[in-house]
Amino acid sequence: MSRVRRLSAGLQGRLRGEMGQALIRTFIARAIAALGALALALVIGRLYGPAGVGIYALAQGLLLGAGLLSRTGMDNALMRYVGQDHSSPFVLRYLRWAVTRCLIISLVAAVVLWIGRPWFEALFDATGLAGVLAGIGLAVPAHAFAFLFSGFFKGIRKPATACLLENGSVALVTGGLILVWRSLGHGGDLTTIGYAYAVAAWLVALQGGYQVWRWCRRQPWWFERSRMTAAREAAVSLNQFRATSRAFFMTNLASFMQQVLGVMVAGWLLSSAELGLFKSSQQTATLIGFILIVINAIFPPRFASLYHQGQLEALGRLARQGALLGAVVAAPLLLLCLTFPGWVLSWFGEGFQGGAPLLRIIALAQLVNVSTGSVGFLLNMTGHERLMRNIALTCNALGLLAFFVLIPPFGALGAALALAFVLVVQNLVALLFVWRRLGIWTLPGPNLLALMGIKSPVMR
Repeated sequence: MSRVRRLSAGLQGRLRGEMGQALIRTFIARAIAALGALALALVIGRLYGPAGVGIYALAQGLLLGAGLLSRTGMDNALMRYVGQDHSSPFVLRYLRWAVTRCLIISLVAAVVLWIGRPWFEALFDATGLAGVLAGIGLAVPAHAFAFLFSGFFKGIRKPATACLLENGSVALVTGGLILVWRSLGHGGDLTTIGYAYAVAAWLVALQGGYQVWRWCRRQPWWFERSRMTAAREAAVSLNQFRATSRAFFMTNLASFMQQVLGVMVAGWLLSSAELGLFKSSQQTATLIGFILIVINAIFPPRFASLYHQGQLEALGRLARQGALLGAVVAAPLLLLCLTFPGWVLSWFGEGFQGGAPLLRIIALAQLVNVSTGSVGFLLNMTGHERLMRNIALTCNALGLLAFFVLIPPFGALGAALALAFVLVVQNLVALLFVWRRLGIWTLPGPNLLALMGIKSPVMR
């Protein structure tokens, strides 16, 4: 208990300083984004029912996959290397490397998605999917650029701006556009969703690019950047940047397996209505972990900086304070989802209350996700990205197998169990290796691994 009190006191001190202001700003920004994603699901559920939510889940999964391939981990590489020294004129060079490569890949992905629309609709036997993908294909480059800019802003210590560039704000604008279009007497079919999403994605990406330009122009090195970058060698070479990006991409590939391939498998094995129940439960439970997303937008650059300076004790303390903050903030919504899941899901419209058992299962898994803290980013930001990649790929491969095994006998409930399995196992394994490689225990309570006799070779 005294350990928790010390952590609480330290956390209160941080919340009164610059980090507290960043947390508040990012919390508000992330809340807007999270509510935007939920609002879009509510709009689609109200207008098109569970089947409409299922179709949108498939289209969004394909978009996330195309965006992941387009970025190839460069958003996280930007966060890492820009975060190490965000006052350096070389940060603009890192961004240029990322944008150039992303543009080429995203255009190819957009064309493939556009041409393959009928094939995807036939594959998933999802009537209306081709119409949604018509607009979603146009959104691929904008979606990828927005995430690159988000990684850049996280590196320069502007996490609130970074959060607003990710999916939630696009979803919020998309929901508004759909409602406006419907109020004008249009938008009776699912095609409206795709085109509204494309417009919203480009609006968000363009304002993100403008924000990057404005920040760069205010830097002391802006007008002398050519001379300054020519006079000394960059701390990171292009080959090193690409190698780090590839390592992050492989880690993100695990997330792709969970968020995209899992939904694809579920869409293939479930009806559109059952997929809608699973997706609405997953989307709602994600709100429990949204505080962790806020923390992950602020803490990782600080992790990289503290590790770079050799301050492991401060690094561990910061990680534990983040985990404690996440558990405290997530507790009320967790209790709501466990106690009144049917009422929560009824906000999506008629027919969604059947997802109550799914919501309970995924909510409990999110509790583990939040309580263990930023274990994945601790490994990624301290030079252990290959280890985290292997953990994530292995756990998500097993989780993907669980989708195939559990959905046939249990339906949508099996999909929820498979997703929960991935969340719990991946975080617990990462927690173990954070202790083994860094000597850091992230949970705010007693070190259970040390009590079990599992020692860390790192002496702090």
